[in-house]
Amino acid sequence: AEGRRRTTNETMTDFIEQQQRQPKDASETNDESAPARNHSSLSSSTIETTYSHGKPSEGMCCLCTMEDITEDNYVEYQSYPSMKWKPSLFEQSIVQQLLETKFQQYIDTVQKSDCLAELRRLVAEGPPLYISDKHALPLYDEKDTHICQLWYASDGLYRSAMLQGACTGKERDELWDRLKQLLVDMEEAKQCTTSD
Repeated sequence: AEGRRRTTNETMTDFIEQQQRQPKDASETNDESAPARNHSSLSSSTIETTYSHGKPSEGMCCLCTMEDITEDNYVEYQSYPSMKWKPSLFEQSIVQQLLETKFQQYIDTVQKSDCLAELRRLVAEGPPLYISDKHALPLYDEKDTHICQLWYASDGLYRSAMLQGACTGKERDELWDRLKQLLVDMEEAKQCTTSD
């Protein structure tokens, strides 16, 4: 079982690298991830909008670094489907770091975890698509499902909230299946250890 888990890990890593090298085919995106396809097209560019963004409140600080949030590092985020904007309680550098690393951190944690409870939780959640943090980036209301767009005050540009490297549509489903198999392999390995 442990050997199968190692093989599943290697296969999953190869799959992720292959998908990241290939261009995304929008026709293969299923309904569940349709918002992901739409939001991912929001690159670092100025978008026509009538919304007037705000400024950081006095004494506002980043929940991660505890540094002051100023107009140089202030970020706002938009929740879907309400499309309402809220100020981020993370400064720009932390938001950018999450965008660039959170998906790979999820994959690394799943592959390296020796805790069944943690692995079950991660697999149940599925591969992440968008930036999120319940404390610094809470959704606008209970009907919202995810963050779809970001705005950086430093340059006045909009950015997609999709995580770097994240898979959508068919690719995400296939990756999720590999994660589920990894969980099965780990559970079987645990049972063998217990029976011994």
